[in-house]
Amino acid sequence: MESITNQDITPAFYGMHLGKNQAHGGIQRGLMTQSLIKPVGRMFYLQRCGVALDAAYAGVFSHPACHTAPARVFGTDTFLHVSGGWHDAGDYGRYVVPACKAVADLLLAFRAAPEAFGDDWGIPESGNGVADVLDEVRFELEWLFKMQRDDGGVYHKVTCAYFPDIAANPQDETADLFVFPVSTAATGDFSAVMAMAAPLYESIDRTFSKKCLRASVNAYEFLKHSKPLSFHNPSGVITGEYGDETDADERYFAACALYQATGQAYYLSDATALYQGGRSADFGWADMGGYGNAVLYSGPRICEDDFLAGRVRADLLATAERICERTEKSTLGISITEFLWGSNMYLLNHTMTLLMANDVQASERYLAAARSHLDYILGNNPLGVNFITGAGDSSPKQPHHRPSAAAGRAMPGMLVGGPDEGLHDLAAKTLLSGKPAAERYIDSVESYSTNETAIYWNSVLLHVLARMSKLDA
Repeated sequence: MESITNQDITPAFYGMHLGKNQAHGGIQRGLMTQSLIKPVGRMFYLQRCGVALDAAYAGVFSHPACHTAPARVFGTDTFLHVSGGWHDAGDYGRYVVPACKAVADLLLAFRAAPEAFGDDWGIPESGNGVADVLDEVRFELEWLFKMQRDDGGVYHKVTCAYFPDIAANPQDETADLFVFPVSTAATGDFSAVMAMAAPLYESIDRTFSKKCLRASVNAYEFLKHSKPLSFHNPSGVITGEYGDETDADERYFAACALYQATGQAYYLSDATALYQGGRSADFGWADMGGYGNAVLYSGPRICEDDFLAGRVRADLLATAERICERTEKSTLGISITEFLWGSNMYLLNHTMTLLMANDVQASERYLAAARSHLDYILGNNPLGVNFITGAGDSSPKQPHHRPSAAAGRAMPGMLVGGPDEGLHDLAAKTLLSGKPAAERYIDSVESYSTNETAIYWNSVLLHVLARMSKLDA
C-alpha cells in the first residue's frame, strides 16, 4: 500500500466543494457520504496507541509502539499495564468516558447500516472476513478491559500529568503515565458498551463475546453497590478531565444495554426506575441517556415494558420535532442556537436523534433536517468550510492535532470541532473577537477550541455518514 496522502481520499467532485448556502442534490450528497466513510473510519486506526503503525498502512503517520510503559495508579505505588486503545484527540490521553461514546456510536451505526461498512479500510485486519469497523471497536474494547478493577469498577483515564509539545510524535511522550481513580460515569459507560458489544461479536468470536458480557455484569454490580463517584483532576494534572457530576444517565444506559444483551427483567426494572423524560436528545459524553433509548429500539429484543417504551417513544419524537422547528427557523439550516466548544459534535448528535426518530416513525421532515445538518458539515455554512480534513480545498489544513503537526500535514478524515463562540483559546480571542458566533472558527494549530479533533467527534460523524449513505443511495 502506498503512503497515505490527503489526495488519496479526495474524489474529483470534491473540487466543487460546497460554498456558502450552496444547495446540492441527494445524488451528490450520497456520493460524498459514501466516499468519506473509509477515511473517517481509518482515523481510528491512525489514532491507535500502544502498537507500532507500519508505514504500509499509516504512511507519514507511522510510528513505533508508544505509551507501553506501566502506568502508576495515581497516589499509590501500584503499576498497571494499560497499553492500547485510541488516542483521544489532538493529545495522547486515553479517557474511558469519551471512548465509550465513540464505541457506542460505531456499534449503533453498524447495527443500523451494516452494508455501509466493508472489510477494506486498509488496516492490518482488512480482509479477515470481519467488517473493519468491528475490528477497530475490538481494539478499543481490549484496552477498556485493562481499565477495569477486579471489583468491577473502571478507572477514569490514563494520561501523563500534562500535555506534550504540539509537534510531539506519540513515541515522544515519555513522561510518567498515571491511571486515575474509578468513577461511576466511566463504570456505567463501560458496562453499557460491553453489553452492546457482546451480541454483535457472538458470531465472530464467542469467547470474546462472553468476556464482554462478564465484564459488563461485573461493572454493573459495582454500580449497584456504589454511591456516585465523580472525577476531578488532582492538583497539578492538566490533561482532559471529562468530569460528570451526575451518573444516572450512565446507569440507565448500562441497564438498557444489559437488558438487550440478556433479556433479564432485573435490568429492565432498573431502566424503568432510572429513565429521565426528555433526555432522548442526549448523545454527549456527559449525557448518555439517548444511548439507552437507542439501545432499547435498535436491539433485537422488544422492550417488554410498554409504559417505558411509550415514554421513550413520545419523548424522542417530541425532541425530533423541536430539532426540526429550530432547523426550519434557522437561516443556517441547523438546529443549534449556541456555538459551544465542539459545536459540530452537538449538531451531529442532533442528527443522530433525527435518524433514530425516523426509525421509530418515518418522516421526510426528520430526514430533511438531517440532510441539512450534514450539508452544513460538508461546507454549506457561513465560512464555506468543509470541516473534515482532506475533503477538498476548503477543509482544515492545520488542525490542533499532534501527529498532524509533527508530520506537517493534516491527517485525513478527521472532523474538527467547529465554531466556538466562547473564544476559549488565545488564537480565537486574538483573531475572532467581534465576529458572529457562527464564524468563530479558525484553521490554526493553536486553536484547540475550534480546530481540535476527537475520536468521539469522528464516531458520530461516521454514524451519520453510514446511515445517510443508506438513505441517499
